[in-house]
Amino acid sequence: MRRYANAALAGILIALAPGAAAQAAPPTGGGWVKEPTPPFDFPAGVPCDFAVHGEPIVDEVYYKDISETTQLAVGPLIYEVSNPATGASTRADASSSAVLIHRADGSQTWLLHGPLLLRFREGNGNLPRGLYNLTGPAWRLDISSEGRLTVSGNYRITKDVCATLQP
Repeated sequence: MRRYANAALAGILIALAPGAAAQAAPPTGGGWVKEPTPPFDFPAGVPCDFAVHGEPIVDEVYYKDISETTQLAVGPLIYEVSNPATGASTRADASSSAVLIHRADGSQTWLLHGPLLLRFREGNGNLPRGLYNLTGPAWRLDISSEGRLTVSGNYRITKDVCATLQP
């Protein structure tokens, strides 16, 4: 099963985890597995006009398989995101609670509650190229088998990270 969706999708998405459960104790027993979230680096032009580095500074994401094709993800995940050229930095919250549905063709649907940090390349989604913190009480991320991202439902952009770190 795809227990470690975060590591496998690090090149497409930045991260996931949960917001409502951020203050709760980590889940224990019952099949919950902690998967470390890797740092990320994007060159200039993907997703910002300048290079971007992200380092998890809080990483307590836990996953649980509830079927062969479905996982749950919970736990806080906070990134320190920086522009290495200028040293400017900001924090980005990726602490969504999520249900991840994996399909045989490689496509996925994530049903989310709370914040998520997403990277959009030029032409690969329904938001312009950029690095965004999105949040909402009930929203959805669809990832096509080709990696196209489509966000829908009750979400809003809380931070345009590229604009925040713009030199």
